[in-house]
This record gives sequence, C-alpha cells and structure tokens, in this order.
Amino acid sequence: MITTTPPIGILIDLPFGLLMWTSFVHFLLIIVMSEDSGFSPLRLLRRLNAPIYAAISLIKPAFIISRLLPLYAAGILFIIRYYVLPLAVGFDVWSFSDIPLERLLLSAKSDFGL
Repeated sequence: MITTTPPIGILIDLPFGLLMWTSFVHFLLIIVMSEDSGFSPLRLLRRLNAPIYAAISLIKPAFIISRLLPLYAAGILFIIRYYVLPLAVGFDVWSFSDIPLERLLLSAKSDFGL
C-alpha cells in the first residue's frame, strides 16, 4: 500500500492513536465496572492514561463528570489526530481510514484476508 504520510507523521500519530483507543476502552470498561475496581486491565489502562487525563483536566469543562473524562480525552485526542497533526506534519486526511494508525490496521486486516 502506497502511503502519502511522511514517516515522522506516522511516528507522531502512533502514540496519540494508542492513547485515544486506550482511553475509549477505559471508558467502555468503567461503564460496566466501578472506577476503583481491582480488575487488572482496568488498573493498567488507568495507569497508562493518567498523564493524559491530568493534562485534559486542565481544559475540561466543569459539567464533565469524572466517569466521562476518558471519553472526553479520546475525543480531544481524535480532534488532534484528525485536524492538528495533518496540518502540522503535512499530510492529507479525508476520512477516518486515512489516519495512519487506522490505515495500518485496515491494511493488516486486508493482508490477513479478513
């Protein structure tokens, strides 16, 4: 698959993408579990995303409750990945499948024939 994304764009996008998806999974888990649950994947997600939650808390509106913070963080990270990074690095994003991490996952899926 020929990509028009520069390598630096991929290297910058991958951590943001992983943080976005782990924030979304964290939100899905706290819907069905308690926030202070001892479930090990939930503790791992909480520890992994704690720095981004601390940074997002500085710009979070007062009406966003703490259980919605992972979803809010995922939304902010998506906006950064979809609008700011392509503008800063210099590549085009026309749809969700044009973001580098998602493009990589979709190409791996097609390589496996799924």
